[in-house]
Amino acid sequence: MESLGINLGLLFAQVIFFVLFVGLPFVGLPLIALIGLAKKKMSGVPLALWVLIICAIPVLGAVAYWIVKPTAESKI
Repeated sequence: MESLGINLGLLFAQVIFFVLFVGLPFVGLPLIALIGLAKKKMSGVPLALWVLIICAIPVLGAVAYWIVKPTAESKI
């Protein structure tokens, strides 16, 4: 690959950067939000709506979940 002008070490570092800082929020944030949602004592329609929001728009849904911080008694 050196003959093509591609440095494998630099390419590897760029791939790691992309996975950690660009790809991780799209997987990690919604996953953490869904785990937090599972710990709450919510049921029924509010729970289903939050799961749909977090799964449909992952990053924005997770951020909205943390901003609103729904409780078991709250209605959406």
